[in-house]
Amino acid sequence: MMEKREFRDDLTDTWFKLGIVFGLISIPVIVIFAIFGDRIAEGGVPCAFFHLVHLYCPGCGGTRSFNHMVHLRFIKSLLCHPFVLYTYTDYLIFMINTILVKKTEKLGFKGYPVTITIFVGIGLLLGQWIVRNILLVAFNITCL
Repeated sequence: MMEKREFRDDLTDTWFKLGIVFGLISIPVIVIFAIFGDRIAEGGVPCAFFHLVHLYCPGCGGTRSFNHMVHLRFIKSLLCHPFVLYTYTDYLIFMINTILVKKTEKLGFKGYPVTITIFVGIGLLLGQWIVRNILLVAFNITCL
């Protein structure tokens, strides 16, 4: 007898479990940034990669973006590093959807493409890194 699949993506349960861990780790970090975020973002540790090679690393702007997101400055967060806002938005949608599917069986979307959205996020991360460095090298435009 075949086991009934709860989700179309075989990795949904694994991503959900990882999402719970991610959420638990995020709570104290969000609280710290809500209280001290402006000081952390302004006086943070400079990027070693940028200091050594004078190019942005894939994470440059992430701390500032996270701080803006925690303080609900979503446009600034998006401009500093679009991956941060994308990741948390996708995370919230995925977790809420998965809880709805697991608890109600009537609400939620069983075909949520979680693995695809993760690959889209990785593409966004790499794409913004490449664009920022092209702007910096070819046009001397600094993005951060």
